[in-house]
Amino acid sequence: MMIVVVVIFAVCWLPFHMYFIVTSYLPEITNEPYIQEVFLGIYWLAMSNSMYNPIIYCWMNTR
Repeated sequence: MMIVVVVIFAVCWLPFHMYFIVTSYLPEITNEPYIQEVFLGIYWLAMSNSMYNPIIYCWMNTR
């Protein structure tokens, strides 16, 4: 069960951290037309991680 939690955590937070790694090496990318919408989607995905934990634990519970 823990592997599912860790994988969901990685899937949710990896794009968030990759965005900041990319923008630190390529700061001009922040001037692209839709970058704010892309960041907002990535941010929402990262923050949604806390919503998935209760669903995973309820689904994986044997009782």
